[in-house]
Amino acid sequence: MPEATEPKVVIEPVNWAEFLTAFAARNYNRRARFDVFRVNGKVDAEEIEAHLEDVHLNQNSDSKSIDVIRIDRSEQTVDKVRDTIENVIGVAVQYDTDGSEDILEITDRSNTLISLRLESKVDGVS
Repeated sequence: MPEATEPKVVIEPVNWAEFLTAFAARNYNRRARFDVFRVNGKVDAEEIEAHLEDVHLNQNSDSKSIDVIRIDRSEQTVDKVRDTIENVIGVAVQYDTDGSEDILEITDRSNTLISLRLESKVDGVS
């Protein structure tokens, strides 16, 4: 995995719910896709982007999960896609050169890094 070249901030667990709600509002409708970096070195990259609609925290006494809801407009019909990341142990955000949020990083209990890469406000690439 390439090293981050732009500033990255780790979000404290006590602030996850508030941060994710604000993150979703700031980045509403931006194109986004997932990259998944597994401990064994395997990387899964999504080919198709979808537009961010919501990100929120779910928690119970045993674990925390994060729902990412996006809208896929790649076909004639518009589909809402919900991805749930279970057993979350870490949340961080990486910033682009203009200070906008570039990547939401979520780490699960098995140390899988789930990276939600947003469309760049600098050059439009995600």
